[in-house]
Amino acid sequence: MKSKDARKVRRKKSPNKKLDEKLDKLWSLLVKHRAGFRCEYCGTREKMLNSHHIYSRSNRSTRWDLENGVCLCVGHHTFSTKFSAHKTPTEFTEWLYKEKGEVWMSELRVKAHAIAKLKLFEKQELLDELIEIQNKIENG
Repeated sequence: MKSKDARKVRRKKSPNKKLDEKLDKLWSLLVKHRAGFRCEYCGTREKMLNSHHIYSRSNRSTRWDLENGVCLCVGHHTFSTKFSAHKTPTEFTEWLYKEKGEVWMSELRVKAHAIAKLKLFEKQELLDELIEIQNKIENG
């Protein structure tokens, strides 16, 4: 029988998983930055901000697409029963159509329905592109 300590040994993360985590963090930061670190619904800067995926993050074709993100305060992301991306998805989608427009939403839908299985080098290229965007932002 294995000891309790032996069962808790952590496995090394695969290079693929490490890249996913880097991409997730940078994607989230860039979505917030694009929004001016404000909730795109109410404009607040006071509450903790979240980067919300319009199409689920499990959707690989748009997971790290900056167009697939919107910056929301915690309330408008998950908690409010009057308006939040998760608790009132119909109202959220209607708001997105008003904010972004039908053409923009249609183009994002097409991207989201594309099949994508990114290889390691493609993820690295995407990370490099996001880093380049971040560098442009930081260096003006």
